[in-house]
Amino acid sequence: MKSAIERRMEIVNVVNLEGKARVEDLAEKFNVSSVTIRSDLSFLEKNGYVVRSHGAAIPNSGVIAELTIHEKRRHNAGVKSLLGQAAAKLIHNGDTVILDSGTTTREIAASLKSMENVVVMTNGLDVAMELASAPGVEVLMSGGVLRKEALSFSGSQAETGLKNYRFDKVFLGVDGFDLRAGITTHSEQEASLNRLMCEISEQVIAVADSTKFGKRSCHMIREFGHIDILVTDTGIPEDYLAGLREMKVEVIIVEKDH
Repeated sequence: MKSAIERRMEIVNVVNLEGKARVEDLAEKFNVSSVTIRSDLSFLEKNGYVVRSHGAAIPNSGVIAELTIHEKRRHNAGVKSLLGQAAAKLIHNGDTVILDSGTTTREIAASLKSMENVVVMTNGLDVAMELASAPGVEVLMSGGVLRKEALSFSGSQAETGLKNYRFDKVFLGVDGFDLRAGITTHSEQEASLNRLMCEISEQVIAVADSTKFGKRSCHMIREFGHIDILVTDTGIPEDYLAGLREMKVEVIIVEKDH
């Protein structure tokens, strides 16, 4: 018997894949009662994952599907390069930092080639490869289980190793940044690792292009506003910008190339 969390996440997958799922069909699929499914759908709707409609559930268009690492690299590549350069300016010689896995954090790594006496911990395989040609950067890998579609490591081994470290800054790449859902990602294990990264770092810095706003994935990393700095572009919605500034978050806005 699946746990409630496992069942609910599978329900989200079914709804997103099929476009619509009836209560009776879900009850039969998961071998539970219709009452249980209705309770699941109520929970999922409340948290923004699905929308209930006449005895069925349909996708919430605000929830985003996970892209492969290769698809992510093609998406907003120019903006991500600019964000990476801007974020890299927050790193100084002698700093100890964590670079989360992701295409935007890889761009940060690409801008660190001239740095000296910098220690970078990462769970991103491509981030580590990018830093292999940076002579002044000591590279540490989190270890763990490799998600091949994302080139990222996570899991209990990664978390156990990280608990013995402390860092000046962590740079988070995010899949979704939503007023209600907060900062989210697709992988439960990566979200858990990201939360630990925040706990062992003095400063939490999120780096996200403006297409991430209003989007949400299944697993929360950080509540909205519970970061120190956001690096983004001019497409950030006004209500997000106002909300972050009200919560004393420093927002660094990068001008897009035209």
